[in-house]
Amino acid sequence: MEAVRFQLRIRLSRYQSTAAISTTNLLSPALLERARSISAEHAQLSKNLANKYDNTVARKLGQLSSTAKALEHWESAHNVCATYSLDSDYVDAMQSLSELEQLLEDPTTDQELRTLATEEVQSTSQSLSQLASQLRASLVPPHPFADLPCLLEIRPGVGGSEAGLFAADLMRMYQAFCKRHSLCCNLLKLDELPAIKGCDIMVQEVVLEVADAGAYDMLRSESGVHRVQRVPATESNGRTHTSVASVLILPRFPDDEADDLGHNSFDDPSSDYYVDPKDVRSEIMRASGAGGQHVNKTDSAVRLTHIPTNIVVAMQDQRSQHKNRAKAWQILRGKVADVRREAREEEKAKLRLRFLGGGKSAGRGDKIRTYNWSHQRVTDHRSGITLNQLDNILEGGDSLDNIMQSVKAWFREKDVSALIADEEIMAANHASKSK
Repeated sequence: MEAVRFQLRIRLSRYQSTAAISTTNLLSPALLERARSISAEHAQLSKNLANKYDNTVARKLGQLSSTAKALEHWESAHNVCATYSLDSDYVDAMQSLSELEQLLEDPTTDQELRTLATEEVQSTSQSLSQLASQLRASLVPPHPFADLPCLLEIRPGVGGSEAGLFAADLMRMYQAFCKRHSLCCNLLKLDELPAIKGCDIMVQEVVLEVADAGAYDMLRSESGVHRVQRVPATESNGRTHTSVASVLILPRFPDDEADDLGHNSFDDPSSDYYVDPKDVRSEIMRASGAGGQHVNKTDSAVRLTHIPTNIVVAMQDQRSQHKNRAKAWQILRGKVADVRREAREEEKAKLRLRFLGGGKSAGRGDKIRTYNWSHQRVTDHRSGITLNQLDNILEGGDSLDNIMQSVKAWFREKDVSALIADEEIMAANHASKSK
């Protein structure tokens, strides 16, 4: 076998000077150019940091390091593939993948060399594919709210009392999920619909706070319309009903406005996080509903209305007006920031559609998942995954994790496609200006 490897090494050397390396089969030219630009910036920042330490430069360097490292690994593997030393069975040096492919195309290559070269091509191609995938993922900028805690809002949609029951099921599902992952989950707000005899609670609106850093990124795949198909507890004739509930994942900002959020400051009018107090109408009222004597005797309830967007947030769950106001502002900031981010992404999607064509982008009103009781089946309509593990999912179990991971993979592919489109648009604009 060593003799065969030696022959393979000799034959490969003949192609070394003439072999052409194809980069477009795994990475688009636009993405590869972007990666090399980021790598060059990373190298320059490293030199600057070596001469003089600066927090801003160090933070920027950390953000670019994953792309620079992924590009280094990809180019190392793409430009070379395994060749063997004369006195060892392990990989000692590297040659280009295209050299192996040319060797396979050479009719004079004997069968033993061809078999060995085929194995090396398959192994190296698989490695390149994985490295290209890692490089593409590293080029996608992190979501602006990825590192933040989050607020999880659930509201029933069409379906009457059954929608309220389903919203309660979703609330318990997410509470169980957070408990299993040791996440700090607090109930900020719970408004119930009038109870029906023999039924569990029916939710009109619920807001959960998941206070751990990175919770937004963990749960953002859950935003959208969830559909349920089942025989309701209120149905006497055994007919299957279809109802929906909406889930909204919002960023949860620090209680202290002095906390550092980088360039996304509460005081920066250009920031998504900024809300001008002059744009917010504040109302104080008596709390209503169940809750004890304080409900009808104290002006503790707070309602905030963001006039430009007409977003309304009402809080009355705390006895203290101050606490209700603080929580209402927290939710309002999250909703305003989410609306601004969504509007910006919609503008980008329209621009891509105008330049490159394509379908309608998914929005918060789109149906994302169906829970079918009779077949014990849950289907996510984005990633296409279907699991017959309804009970485990509603218990916040491993199957819910599997669905979330499949959606995150779908997000990554979608983000990469958007990134390629943006690069092509920039290239087209640059070309038109240079004419």
